[in-house]
Amino acid sequence: MYLVADVDVDVCSSTNCRLCTQYCPESNTILFDTERKSAYIAVDRCKGCEICVGICDAQAKHHAIKMVWITDLDNPFEIRNHGFKNSIVDLIPKTINGNAAK
Repeated sequence: MYLVADVDVDVCSSTNCRLCTQYCPESNTILFDTERKSAYIAVDRCKGCEICVGICDAQAKHHAIKMVWITDLDNPFEIRNHGFKNSIVDLIPKTINGNAAK
């Protein structure tokens, strides 16, 4: 069990600042969803360094990111996968080795 960053979507979407996405040392961990206008965390990549919390609290003064136990996340997979639009999924080939995928 370990701590990961968790974004309060309501607070984050009201600010639209994106600073946390620029300061995270682990690439592709904090991403921005343009539809929800909020950052989100790729939970499987988060190392729990808390840099994003410091940036959001001290520099941006939004307090939208908190560290939580990974077991306390409502749905870590939704958070991790949110932002991939259906149109991208539709680009994945529907066949495998020339046969229709099931």
